[in-house]
Amino acid sequence: MEITFKKGSDRHGYLKCIRDDQTSTETKMPEQGIAPHDMIHFVVEKTLDIKGAFYGQLKAGANISFKLEHNELSRDIADKIDVWQTESMVESFQSLLWSGDMAFDSFNYLLQQTCENRNIPVPVVSEIQYRDLVLLLNQLNEQWKGVVIGQAITVKF
Repeated sequence: MEITFKKGSDRHGYLKCIRDDQTSTETKMPEQGIAPHDMIHFVVEKTLDIKGAFYGQLKAGANISFKLEHNELSRDIADKIDVWQTESMVESFQSLLWSGDMAFDSFNYLLQQTCENRNIPVPVVSEIQYRDLVLLLNQLNEQWKGVVIGQAITVKF
């Protein structure tokens, strides 16, 4: 699946996903001054090979909306634990990007807090996996900072 993050106004950009069968889904995404939330989702899901969360469901045919609009296949692969653990990791990375503190210990602390608040198991992320996540996240975050209104970054999931 091809994912395009397009820079929009100061308020929002755009996310478009084109599946292998050429069907697509798209939405506005809030601008936050750092890599967009949905871009961080890409980093986490791609690097950790998570299939049952946001992009896995979109790839399987769900449409983006306030609540994902599922088809039969996307509903079958959706995994509640994957979804909420991934969301917890994404929120943790957002906090780290905003603060500038990308330490592994800081990530683990935030991840533990968000998962405990959601009453879900804390996923195990090794230091090697964390380094891979941070490497890709920093690359995309720096690219995003250089993108001007109307330009885009496209990745493959």
